Amino acid sequence: MSFNPALAWRLAWRRLIHQQMITIATILGVTLGMVVIGSILIIDDNSSEQPRFGESLTEFPGAPIASPGSSWNQRDPSASVTRVYFERGPVAKTPGFEGFPTQKGEMRSGFSAHSPPKRRGEQDYQAMRLAVRLAAMLAFFVGAVIVFYTMRFSTVSRAREFSLLLCLGEERHNVALSLFLEALALGITGTLLGLLLAFPVAAALIEAGISTTGRVPSEVFTVPWIELAAIGSLSIITALLGVLGPIRTFYRMQIADILQPQIISEGMDQHTLQLQGFAWLLPPLATVGWVVARPFIQSWLSVVHFFLVESLFVLILAIAALWWMQPLLRGVIRLTEKVLKPLLPLDALLVTRRMRLTSQKLALTVAGVTLVFSLLTALHDITRALKDEIHTWAGEALYPYVYFKRQESGAWDEERFQQLLKERNIHFFRLSEKAKGEFPVRLIAATDINPVRIAADTPPLIPGSVILSQTLAARFDVHPGDRLVIDTRGHTQRFMLIDVTDKDGFYAEDGQYVDLKSYVLFSDGNSLFADTLEPTLGRYAMARKADGSHFSRADIGALQPFYHFVRRGARLGEWQTAEIDRDFLIFDFVLFMMVVLATVGVANSILIQVYARKREFSVLRTLGMSRIQTMRMLLVEGVVIGLVGAALALVLGNIIGAISIAFLDRFTLFEYRFSFSFTASVMITLLMLLTCTLAAIYPALVANRISSAESLHYE
Repeated sequence: MSFNPALAWRLAWRRLIHQQMITIATILGVTLGMVVIGSILIIDDNSSEQPRFGESLTEFPGAPIASPGSSWNQRDPSASVTRVYFERGPVAKTPGFEGFPTQKGEMRSGFSAHSPPKRRGEQDYQAMRLAVRLAAMLAFFVGAVIVFYTMRFSTVSRAREFSLLLCLGEERHNVALSLFLEALALGITGTLLGLLLAFPVAAALIEAGISTTGRVPSEVFTVPWIELAAIGSLSIITALLGVLGPIRTFYRMQIADILQPQIISEGMDQHTLQLQGFAWLLPPLATVGWVVARPFIQSWLSVVHFFLVESLFVLILAIAALWWMQPLLRGVIRLTEKVLKPLLPLDALLVTRRMRLTSQKLALTVAGVTLVFSLLTALHDITRALKDEIHTWAGEALYPYVYFKRQESGAWDEERFQQLLKERNIHFFRLSEKAKGEFPVRLIAATDINPVRIAADTPPLIPGSVILSQTLAARFDVHPGDRLVIDTRGHTQRFMLIDVTDKDGFYAEDGQYVDLKSYVLFSDGNSLFADTLEPTLGRYAMARKADGSHFSRADIGALQPFYHFVRRGARLGEWQTAEIDRDFLIFDFVLFMMVVLATVGVANSILIQVYARKREFSVLRTLGMSRIQTMRMLLVEGVVIGLVGAALALVLGNIIGAISIAFLDRFTLFEYRFSFSFTASVMITLLMLLTCTLAAIYPALVANRISSAESLHYE
């Protein structure tokens, strides 16, 4: 046995040149996958920040403006907070076992200035980084599927060509080497192009302010050379692995079986439409078992462990459901035949018969498309849950309110001010500055808030009590009835937690979302804050109409002598929603590229089928089939692929979305809920149908350019 590399390379090169569009589509698939994962790695290297420790526990304002008549002139250092913890009340819950820390209850034991906690929101950033990297990895997988499909079914379509080469005396190992060199050429070319394009794409995205963490990218451009080299090597190895199966098939190929005439009988595929065994019952039975056991498993495992277990179950379920793909594909083919038969009987007969014969090959194409649009569906579900959470919170803390800052000039007339509020039917709440740090404190005037709380039948806020925002309460895992204990230098004070709410004490300002929603609300009259925050009380204010009506421009103008307008709460809600959209631009980029990849994959799949069916199309053309009928056949194939992929993607995507949202709800400090969107499902289905239909157009044009004489003359 002697190898002839020159001959093997000549065969590989002629094949690549002969079917240029398949070559280009395959290289494009590898290139796009590498562009996505390469640019994401570069962006992540320029935007990820290590979790920060050592943040101050509580930092009071250094030089607030003293109120008229106050003797205060500087901060009392003895008031610095050194330790914060809670004494549990009668409704305290015993925490369960947590193998990994979660943000909800992560500060259950409190913290001190000597051992400050990791900054709020760091886990969210790291979770987002992981999600972006996983999405990029899936884009890489889609590109790998394209290579696998091309090499595997390209070999099957060239069975007659290989058989003729063997009849002419060529050795199998030289033909196998040509397949290896062909895959190597495709892998190296696509990988290098993808890596080269990843740099300008990443630079453009970074310039636009897009990062993998939602933070502003760093100013110094860095490159993760080791990761890029590893991914590039894996891309080439993946391309080479894709050819192992075809080579194995080639060595088992029997020349006589390939070259003998084959007749398609009327009922050759009827047995494939029959359901055999109980394999169909496995996915639904597994799902029922999981639903029953899920609450118990969830109570036993930590948040991260449970998420991993549930993700593994969904992966196994998805693999089991893929067994349904071919029966589902055949079912849609049969339905298509029934729909088209009264209108286009010949087209219906030819296209459905061909798709039945190639259903196994089409299954891989459907799987790739399903993967892409499952991610699109899941991302929509997650984004919708995040925006719904913002709107729910803003409905309580933002939308009813207008925010003000006190005028620094002019004499203060309290009687006139109160009369104005009464005339305008305004609830006005005066606030202090907000102490920064991991225990952010703000004061609110008791005379402003207590009449409203008493009218709402809630306990008044007094110097011995405290209110926590929902986000901060989740971090400490506390409930009304618990006692807040604050240690300062030489003093310990206790405060009863009377409420956990976002309705009171929030002031609209720019900043990180988790920081905006984290605050502790005290009333004035606390000795702990007498020389720090209380002199700033009234500098900021929030106001709303008592009857819930719109806060008009006239109302804002009437308050102008005392407070100047800062912003409406609705504007901050819009800004937060816009921030969510900006943070998810990185996912939009990945998914856009994956939709393009899916289009290339479908086009490549149908194109390979077109080249493999040259003789068939030539025979049909000689029998009188028109070019329009040929195009209709291939477009119908694209529609069928889209329908099957859409059905599977909606189910799988919504399951992935629901699991991801459940994880976010338990892992983060916020409240997320899954909600199914019928409108979005219809839009994603239409997008999928459009993508697959457009992908079938070029192969249809290629099919119409095939020369009947050239395809049939050697037979």
